[in-house]
Amino acid sequence: MKGAALVLIGAGVGTALVGAVLGLVAWQGQDAGRLAWESEAPDEGGSTARPELTRLSFPSQGAEFFVWDGATKKNLLFGPAWVTQSSAPGANGNCIIAAHRDTHFRMLKDVKKDQPIVLEHGGHTYRYRITALHIVGAADTTYYRPTRRPVLTLVTCYPFSYLGRAPKRFIVQAELLAPGS
Repeated sequence: MKGAALVLIGAGVGTALVGAVLGLVAWQGQDAGRLAWESEAPDEGGSTARPELTRLSFPSQGAEFFVWDGATKKNLLFGPAWVTQSSAPGANGNCIIAAHRDTHFRMLKDVKKDQPIVLEHGGHTYRYRITALHIVGAADTTYYRPTRRPVLTLVTCYPFSYLGRAPKRFIVQAELLAPGS
């Protein structure tokens, strides 16, 4: 009985340590993105275009994230990641950004319909308005399909407090309000 208790305690401590390390890596990735964003100097024409960097902001929640290109396992550890098979920010089509529910996109649980989302990419600012929130099965790809108009789709696992592989996805969809400035 004591041996089983020690194994369970050891497993719990190990799980907590792994979670802490992953959380640390996640926020270090955002620090690296912020440093890269802030270190970009204007070019001769005064442009501060950062074609490889995207900043994602949620004004109503006071949150901002730096988005990595390509939704690889490594990039998703560092923060939200743009699904490269989807449309670019501000372009016609469905721009998809994914992130983990237990780090960066945990705050999606607090977003509401009609709230703003701001994407800064390639020297342009794109303003979106949340139009819909969906909870779907993990295999449901309905909201990943291409669209004719500019749409932003954010995706994370659901439920937010689930331990292990979550069975569902939380989808935030937003429409572009005006072309990039």
